[in-house]
Amino acid sequence: MEKSKIIRDPIHKDIKVKESEISIVDTENFQRLRNIKQTGLTCLVYPSANHTRFEHSLGTMYVAGEMAKKLNNPNLDINLIRILGLLHDIGHPPYSHTLEVNNYDHEYYTRQKIKKMNFENYQSREVLESYNSKGLIGKLIHGEMDSDRMDYLIRDSYHTGVAYGSIDIHRIISSITDFEDSNSLGILEKGVSAIESLLIARYQMYPTVYMHPVSRIAECMLKNATLDILKEGIIKNKDLSIMDDIDLVFTLRKSEGYGRELMKMLDTRNLFKNIATFPYRELKPLEIYKLINLTESNLAILEELLYDKMGFKLYLDIPKPPKIVENKVPVLINGKKHRLDEVSPLVQNLKVAYKKSWNVRVYAEPNKISNESIQTQKYNIKNSPYELKNIIYNLIDEYELVNELELFDNNFIINILAENPVVKGYSTFMAYAKNKGLSEAILSSELQKLLFSGMVKKRTVQMGGIYRYDYKLVDESIISR
Repeated sequence: MEKSKIIRDPIHKDIKVKESEISIVDTENFQRLRNIKQTGLTCLVYPSANHTRFEHSLGTMYVAGEMAKKLNNPNLDINLIRILGLLHDIGHPPYSHTLEVNNYDHEYYTRQKIKKMNFENYQSREVLESYNSKGLIGKLIHGEMDSDRMDYLIRDSYHTGVAYGSIDIHRIISSITDFEDSNSLGILEKGVSAIESLLIARYQMYPTVYMHPVSRIAECMLKNATLDILKEGIIKNKDLSIMDDIDLVFTLRKSEGYGRELMKMLDTRNLFKNIATFPYRELKPLEIYKLINLTESNLAILEELLYDKMGFKLYLDIPKPPKIVENKVPVLINGKKHRLDEVSPLVQNLKVAYKKSWNVRVYAEPNKISNESIQTQKYNIKNSPYELKNIIYNLIDEYELVNELELFDNNFIINILAENPVVKGYSTFMAYAKNKGLSEAILSSELQKLLFSGMVKKRTVQMGGIYRYDYKLVDESIISR
């Protein structure tokens, strides 16, 4: 019998780690995670949030293994699933998601690292194929209801000290099931309330922790500092896959230019100031749609144009639209499968709640501007932040920073909706996308943007014992563009 060690964890208590898994933990790729903060610069708001990707990965391994044991599926290799839980984050850059800049893709670098690793009982090809799996194995690690999410919610709540994130992991695990016909992961009816509590916890963590204005400001500064040293050629994108937080901070402190200045400001907690907030509810669908379609490079151009116009440094913080992938989780009720959002009114309402907590903010350089001086500028943005909003959109349009031809004329979803007052069923879009050689990932991403912005509305239609989603274009004025 393979030897094992016990690692004491504040979340899951004793985590048993096998000797073959210890050999992975002891690699340079995995040890690097000890120095990568799980929640970026949240520690500037919640001082105890210094937990890292290292312990989160151990926790994900544990939860993934427990989920696989519960399924008791002969096609599942529990040992391999635990390894995938260990390795799922090894491609992260310093400070985790904060520095997924310049098209950095942590999943790509995770794959590249797995290719070069040695495993006691598996070929690297086997591990990589399982990591890429879209079936049951993949869903246990990065699906709608995965081990990654279940660990980080509890862990982030524990280390930040907030009163959210308390979910009944064991109840969820006892309720999971797999569906042979679709090779997917779902839950039994008895687990619906446990999944709902997970979703509530994540929603509460979203504005309180993950979107906290101060941590967002700090992360925006760190991101721009890193973009500066990337632009100067001090580091390359791929270097982020081998650096940890310590490497990055050292590099920024020793660099010349604006990146070093931003790092010094972070060191002394001299942060940019939030001078304008544009809540979701006060933005028009087209305004939201344009903002979330700004590329990273065009956002940088917009910020430079704002600097020229306003006379001081500004950063725009445009969060990615929140994803609620759990709404797709299949629920087994009386022998029939339903989506979670079809049987849970709470899940439907959470979609609306997430939108209301989504804000676009504008940050100004503290050393160059004060609240009083904002008023004395050419543009009175302190008393009327929407004057600044008008300036932003005028610049986007004047310099064509968002390609409206691609947004509207070449958008196949909008074209279909322009020809049909109501599109009945997601399968209509799927068939068109397939005919055009477009992947479901592209379809899903674009449809989510349109739905989130409010450009397109979705309605659930019950047809006997099944459900269908109908789609309608809200702003029909864009058809005449």
